[in-house]
Amino acid sequence: MKIKLKIVFTTLFMLTASMAVNAIETYVGIGGTTGSGTYGATAAISNFTVSASTSYDSSSVPVKIGRILANNNRLEVSYQSISASSGGLSTETISGGNIDYKLFTKDTSLGKFTPYGLIGMGLYEWENTAQYFVGNDNLFGVSWNVGVGGVYGMNENIEIEVTAQYKQIFWQDIKVGSVTITSDNSGTELYLGLNYKL
Repeated sequence: MKIKLKIVFTTLFMLTASMAVNAIETYVGIGGTTGSGTYGATAAISNFTVSASTSYDSSSVPVKIGRILANNNRLEVSYQSISASSGGLSTETISGGNIDYKLFTKDTSLGKFTPYGLIGMGLYEWENTAQYFVGNDNLFGVSWNVGVGGVYGMNENIEIEVTAQYKQIFWQDIKVGSVTITSDNSGTELYLGLNYKL
């Protein structure tokens, strides 16, 4: 399924980028994230519901490719495998991709920090969940995210990038007999990385 997610996001990025005929530059990037969040689940049967939640810490090493548009804004696709750990749970792996649009407040320049706002969406897979949900080896979800960040131009090709964002992933419903379980992850991520303009 990881391969399918990559194919979907690569296709979406190529189609979107092809519409941005005025794009002036392509870049690639890699970095690291650290963050925290909450997993919440609600089980419902007839008119009775019960809810529970747990907090976790997260980290990942995203890789990305993006296009700098003529208006200086950026369209970007990324892939990350998130490790989420909690005192009450074993370390979990949540993998997926995002498409983000970054709206810059001004033109970027060397030796200066240029801020932006971002909005995006993603597709994710939570691996090996059969230990929690019988018959569901993996869960699949859709995310949305918003955030702020900025880039600092070190030279013509290399940038330092920082981002703080809020992300929420809505997982597919799970059926266990007559019980329906709905769940989501929500939390914040801090990103620090490098971009290289091709």
